[in-house]
Amino acid sequence: MRDQLRVLRHGLVVQWLLFRGFHTWKTWTFGWLSRLLIQACFYALIGRMLGSQEQVDYLLIGNLVAIMAIDATVVVLLAVGERQSGTLALMVAAPATHLTVYLGKGLVHLGSGVAASTIAFLTLPPLFGVALPWPWAGLVPLMIFVVGVSCYCYGTCVAAFVLGFPSARWVALNLGYLVLMTFTGVNVPTSFWPEWVRGAISVLPMTHGLAAIRSFVDGGPVSVVAGELALELAVGAGWITVAALGFGRMVTRGRRDGTIEFAS
Repeated sequence: MRDQLRVLRHGLVVQWLLFRGFHTWKTWTFGWLSRLLIQACFYALIGRMLGSQEQVDYLLIGNLVAIMAIDATVVVLLAVGERQSGTLALMVAAPATHLTVYLGKGLVHLGSGVAASTIAFLTLPPLFGVALPWPWAGLVPLMIFVVGVSCYCYGTCVAAFVLGFPSARWVALNLGYLVLMTFTGVNVPTSFWPEWVRGAISVLPMTHGLAAIRSFVDGGPVSVVAGELALELAVGAGWITVAALGFGRMVTRGRRDGTIEFAS
């Protein structure tokens, strides 16, 4: 366990240094963050065009949480990038499981997503007349973090299966979070979909976490909010289990046939 935590910490430090080399506070704020805020505003304005404050509330809250999913799934690019740069074999040789290395390196983007989504929750609802239950609304960032962890596990799972097809990394990333934005209740209630689709949606990250946040904002029972958050964590645990199996299969096959450093 000590080795696992040490590798996790070093992976986080390395990625933080790379992140700082790519972003300054100015580029993150006025480039990345502003892009996400504008996207959320776009959907909220659709609600205004429909002439319904209820639609504004629904669309804005859904897209504020979706900001988290966009950042968390960037782990897809990080994992594939290691194979393209030829460092995958070295990562596998670390004194911990290979999955720990990838989890540590992507935590920076999980933190970025929590920060961006939290800032959005603090700034945009007043602009669109969306009422939040202050001071209890201060608990929303914790719920966003739970959603982020689940989405991060999902992104890691997608990365595990796209490692064999590095050229498809951008397609996998975009499809990954667009599936979440389409089906998990961000813009359209999950009740809109047929029953068999709703069954599949229930195992997607953000479905239960977003439902918990909506219930919390609407003043729903604590038991309902806590239950949905627990389901969100369970979904994340399922995805990370599949991710571990996927990474293990890829590494075993790469060692066997000598393709572990394949970078095309």
